[in-house]
Amino acid sequence: EGTAGIVRAFYLSNGTEAWWKKTEFPCNTYPAVGHTSGVDGLSVVVAPGSFMGSPHLHASILSLDAFTGEKKWSVAVKPWDGILGQAAGDVEGYVTRLQDHIQPICLPAHWSAPMIDGNGMVLVGRSDGQLYRVFGPDAGYKGVRSPRMNVSEDGVLSEAMPIGSAFLHGALSAAPGIFTISSCDTLYVFQK
Repeated sequence: EGTAGIVRAFYLSNGTEAWWKKTEFPCNTYPAVGHTSGVDGLSVVVAPGSFMGSPHLHASILSLDAFTGEKKWSVAVKPWDGILGQAAGDVEGYVTRLQDHIQPICLPAHWSAPMIDGNGMVLVGRSDGQLYRVFGPDAGYKGVRSPRMNVSEDGVLSEAMPIGSAFLHGALSAAPGIFTISSCDTLYVFQK
């Protein structure tokens, strides 16, 4: 907490840096590259946020233009105040894990790697035990609205869905008609 991060893009042809962008928080997970809903061009989506261990962890979900690094949109999320600075589920499941003779805490990064689905929606799991869905610009959203939805300062619609415990780095996968996400203690499978 309290340090910045940097996203860098490089040319595959010669390995030189194409652009870089400073982020408000460290980038401790893998990016996603794809077309996001309601925004022209290719995007790089990152989820900056510090590792566990500090109270009141700040974070965001950020979309950058893949060719220039210019910000397309950002979604700030509520700071996370986990018990003893830990991720959701770590303290709550500690005794059970000890009894089962497995690693007593998960100690994940702040975010899972984000994923961009075929409709351009961004999905990413956070250490607060919520799955975040970013739908794109609020003005273009035509779906059903939920009370959990929020509009960012950039006019981007998102929703935080409580799942339970924190998520692992490579937590998300998808195929036609199916979506999976793994938390520190459960594999969730969603089917159409």
